[in-house]
Amino acid sequence: MTRRHARAGRWLAAAVAAGAIALTSACSPPTAKNDTGSADDGGPVKLTFWTNLTVKTQADVIRQQAESCVARQQDVTVSFEAVPFDSMYPKMVTAFRSGDGPDIMNTIEGGVAAAQAGDYIVPVDDVVDQHGRDDFVASFLHAVGKDGKTWAVPDWALHQEVYYRKDLFAARNIPIPTTWPELLAAAKRLDDPAGGVRGFAVPMASALVAPQTYYQFLYANGVHTFDPKTGEYALDRDRAKAVEATQFMIDLYKAASPPESRTWTWTDFRTAFVQGKVAMTLDFGAVVGLAKEQNPAMLDKMSVFPLPGPRAGVEPQGSIGGGYFFMVGKSNERRQNAAKELVACMMQPDLAAARVNTRPVFALPATESAAASPVFTENPTVRQFSAEIATIREKSLPEWYRYGMEAGLNQLAGQIEATTFVGDNLQAAAAGSITAEKAFDTINAEMKRLAKVN
Repeated sequence: MTRRHARAGRWLAAAVAAGAIALTSACSPPTAKNDTGSADDGGPVKLTFWTNLTVKTQADVIRQQAESCVARQQDVTVSFEAVPFDSMYPKMVTAFRSGDGPDIMNTIEGGVAAAQAGDYIVPVDDVVDQHGRDDFVASFLHAVGKDGKTWAVPDWALHQEVYYRKDLFAARNIPIPTTWPELLAAAKRLDDPAGGVRGFAVPMASALVAPQTYYQFLYANGVHTFDPKTGEYALDRDRAKAVEATQFMIDLYKAASPPESRTWTWTDFRTAFVQGKVAMTLDFGAVVGLAKEQNPAMLDKMSVFPLPGPRAGVEPQGSIGGGYFFMVGKSNERRQNAAKELVACMMQPDLAAARVNTRPVFALPATESAAASPVFTENPTVRQFSAEIATIREKSLPEWYRYGMEAGLNQLAGQIEATTFVGDNLQAAAAGSITAEKAFDTINAEMKRLAKVN
């Protein structure tokens, strides 16, 4: 495991602990700022703004935008802090419970779920409606919805597709796969261990990577943890489909993936693709930035297609994704209004596009207006990958889910990522120690336990 991966694991463990605190505190709301030394006395308002974007280029852009936007308000200032993921959850819960939580936080959907469960944030439907609800990609509003309310404003989008070597496809006259058998056949044709290129990387590092890989196959086959419409537990609703997805993933691994990919982290499989050692891999688009750093010649050779459905005539029933969101802390009416006004300002199309452009292709706009902004469309990397971005926006963004949050905010996502039961069982199946069927049954049993499903 890389040090980055270890830090992510510690962050997720903290998330589960923080989630437990949040759930127990939901019946006794935290002390609000207007009940402490930060009471609304009618004087100047100093907002606190946290973000999980700690990379300097990203943090600088969002800080500068926040300062520019708050300058438009009278007697309102903002202090900015970049909070690493590995300390975010305990710090957030401690701060909120003491009455010093952030007025605005830019974080992932898991952070929104923990804060909403703890009763630390307020709905932001007024901000969404003021901006224009129809401007947002609907799936991102769905992800942060609960109890008929929207709990965060979507900022930018994460997404996962198959990244492939279009030069190798062309050399072998391989069409874009439209079914799982076609995908397996393409992977086998591209697989050339003697030549140093494997057909399809199937990474399964126990923390984080394995569930992200696995759920892409589950979603493509119409399998969800919870029914997106009813919220009912659904992972084993159609056990045959779930086992089919599990078996195909294992078959693909055995046919065309490096044996060591059973324990590959993000860095491992992305580096392998960028260095030309694998012909296809599932990824969130980080390979674009990595290629720019390590192997720019690869940029012209890569493209994307959505993971197909299992058979002809069956479209994939979703994909895995995620995003960043703005949530507003519970305080007093004047502070909350000032925070919401700042967020509304930051959702201007050009500003949203500028935030996305700090990591182009990996991050995409969560609004149609930002996607149409010249700030976004004229970015050189965006122009280079304009066809791929169009495919992603059409095929992936409208129907993405995060495991455990298919029906809206749910802390199960953090529990899945903070434990290794998904990866452990998939690795065992890949090694031949257990069957794919046994792997799914064990995963399902643990999922039901965590979800408190009988």
